Amino acid sequence: MVSYGIAKARAMANRIDWNERTEITKAIITWVDAEYEYELEIENEDHMDDDDFTAWIEENAEAFAKEDAQENGTAFEEIDRIRYKEDYIDDDALFDEEYENACEFEWECMTGR
Repeated sequence: MVSYGIAKARAMANRIDWNERTEITKAIITWVDAEYEYELEIENEDHMDDDDFTAWIEENAEAFAKEDAQENGTAFEEIDRIRYKEDYIDDDALFDEEYENACEFEWECMTGR
């Protein structure tokens, strides 16, 4: 097994945008009824690709808003806007998780588990 430091140095050398990439983490759907404006936040829990997530939100926004209106005991009229929140991807945390999984897999192979 390659040491942690060497493996991380190799991973960082192969990616020029280490800890600089962003991903959409949530969509904020603003919808209105006859009197008020409401915000509904949809988390990107599965870390879908930005294009896939925005397409999924655009396709289902009205259904999400109608469901939210029903839960709030009001009548959905229209969607006012959809905004997206982006955060930086933590490449260090992703690397640590992958390295830990690789170490565990190697240990299991060596011990016959």
